[in-house]
Amino acid sequence: MIMKKLSALLLLASAPAMIFAQGRSPIRFGLKAGGNLSHMTISDNNGNAYGSASFGLGYYAGGLMEISGPAGSKFKGQVEALYNRHNYKNNYLSIGSASIDQTTKLDQISVPVMIKYFVIPSLSFNLGAAVNFNIAGKAKVESTFENVTTTSTTDFKDNDYLQTVQVGALAGVTYYVYKGLFVDGRYNYTFGKMLDQKNNTDPAYKNASAIQLGVGYKF
Repeated sequence: MIMKKLSALLLLASAPAMIFAQGRSPIRFGLKAGGNLSHMTISDNNGNAYGSASFGLGYYAGGLMEISGPAGSKFKGQVEALYNRHNYKNNYLSIGSASIDQTTKLDQISVPVMIKYFVIPSLSFNLGAAVNFNIAGKAKVESTFENVTTTSTTDFKDNDYLQTVQVGALAGVTYYVYKGLFVDGRYNYTFGKMLDQKNNTDPAYKNASAIQLGVGYKF
């Protein structure tokens, strides 16, 4: 009798764990952060690129939600919400042959949506799209002419130049190092112009691409 009661109590105590294991949610959440290597071209009103552009180092951080497919499926979906800081570096000659060194900063909220294909349980290839909300942007310009350098700063948000929304495409890979701990690499391409052109003399700024490298944890 005592053994039967003990067995019943053990079964009752383990019931919640058994129910959770059998009905485990297909949705998992996580956090991620890392660096952005961002590249932007500047062109004239006719679309002709001028000067040189180099990659600038920025950062990103945010959260993710992963949705599993049916049992045994190699596909999963993932939605993220990320804060991005992009830093761009450009050099070109202005009218009058002044040498321009420009550093542009862009603050952005990005919402990527992607499909993940797991070739093995610890490695996935990712493909998707993103909606990017530009929330702030500034440019620092150093102009050198006849060995005299002047510096100016432009706030694109205050001047109403900043485009509010841009869409993009992305491709990348995720590797799970241990359980929920992963490393992540991604290439992002953004379509359209970062700034409005108010007149025919304004240059066109294109948030062309960014490489993201980082780490994260999926709970």
